[in-house]
Amino acid sequence: MAWMVLVAVVALPVVEITLFIKSAQWLGLLPTILAAFAAGIIGIALIRAQGFQLLLRTRAQLDRGEVPVREVFDAVCLAAAGVLLVLPGFFSDFLAILLLLPPVRAALRLWLVGRLARAGLAEGARPSTPPVIDADYHVIDDPK
Repeated sequence: MAWMVLVAVVALPVVEITLFIKSAQWLGLLPTILAAFAAGIIGIALIRAQGFQLLLRTRAQLDRGEVPVREVFDAVCLAAAGVLLVLPGFFSDFLAILLLLPPVRAALRLWLVGRLARAGLAEGARPSTPPVIDADYHVIDDPK
């Protein structure tokens, strides 16, 4: 798992720089820079709008006495999208836009629940504890 994070940390800047250079060759430098800024601004506007809707849904669920599990997951996805939008580059913007799409978040949530279920950590599963043995006892005095 740690090696995957290391590969991602090394590969992401390489992919971003490559995409930026290629788009600058195709579009020109100024349009590429403007496109990168526009993607960030549009993404931040989407995060703001979806975040406000998410806040309203969370508040409504809490008022009904429900636990807003789906909304918390969506909030984590929106936060990750915000971080990805701050990073310069088109690939991170693409990943952020994917996280902003509700069907993509729903598919990611289902995948994660499946992984957690296989690991025994699904919703409703309790951590394994030693069994409780119910017994009666009486004290026997030592004959000495």
